[in-house]
Amino acid sequence: MASRPSVPHAVLGASVPAAPSLILLLLLLPPTQVAAIAHGHPRIEGVSLNRDVACGHRYIQGKIVGGVDVPERKWPWQVSVHYAGFHVCGGSIIDEYWILSAAHCFQKEKNTEAFDIYVGLVDLRVAGNHTQWFEVNKVIIHPTYEVYHPIGGDIALVQLKSRIVFSDSVLPVCVAPPDVNLQNVICWATGWGVISQQGHTSDKLQEAQMPLISLPLCQLLYGHLSYIMMDMLCAGDIKNMKTVCEGDSGGPLVCEFNHTWLQVGVVSWGRGCTYPVYPAVYARVSYFSKWIHYHIEHTPLPLQPLPTLSSMLCATLSVPVTMLAVLLML
Repeated sequence: MASRPSVPHAVLGASVPAAPSLILLLLLLPPTQVAAIAHGHPRIEGVSLNRDVACGHRYIQGKIVGGVDVPERKWPWQVSVHYAGFHVCGGSIIDEYWILSAAHCFQKEKNTEAFDIYVGLVDLRVAGNHTQWFEVNKVIIHPTYEVYHPIGGDIALVQLKSRIVFSDSVLPVCVAPPDVNLQNVICWATGWGVISQQGHTSDKLQEAQMPLISLPLCQLLYGHLSYIMMDMLCAGDIKNMKTVCEGDSGGPLVCEFNHTWLQVGVVSWGRGCTYPVYPAVYARVSYFSKWIHYHIEHTPLPLQPLPTLSSMLCATLSVPVTMLAVLLML
């Protein structure tokens, strides 16, 4: 999570370094699963070809500071954003090609090619049966980022080079519409950030229930009206000292509406998890929902890689070899 807005630029929070890269762990997976990760077109049991997959549903019913470990499949839209081999931010699946995250996770000085996106992941050190790895094709930052506020407009869309394969462990969350009613809803935050005021971390995905805090109260707590704007949302369990922290940036704040989960916030900034009286501030997803859907609908799909020369040669040679085998049998 970024620091308070009194600094000129948001500071990207990072958790304790995990393994240098999960790519090495993926080499230990069965060949069918590796194919799913590399190409996004698996032929394995229990996966979906992504047609008619409803957002916001999960197969399992129900650290963040004060949070607890998360069982696999509970938050199937959770994403881990790696940079140069290390977890730096969270994100969420909103479409088979698209990840929603925070703009400050993708600062201009960072090389897009150095980002890796992992889905179906619970433990940062262990790739699961449904873990998929993706390269980033394009990052779209909201045009108001840092324009009217040091950390305003803190939202980003990340297009992947290949599509996500949905399963019971990998599913999209619904994007909150502009007219969403946030009264009397139960919301949860998830991430791999710092889990204690002493700076302790965990490789296991953490979850915590986060009560929403009204904009006027949040402005009062921060002591300055201009700190909290209309494109922001505040949440945190001040009484029980539960909040998001460094390393949770870009992660989702989701609420359940009639058995459907909507993402209402993206972890953005705060005064730090050592000051629980200040709630965490999120980018308000409903404020950006039209922008999100516009880019998903109007951005061309990434160009798919052509078959490698070796595979083309194999296909070319297969016919003569088959004919030779038939001739030898005559």
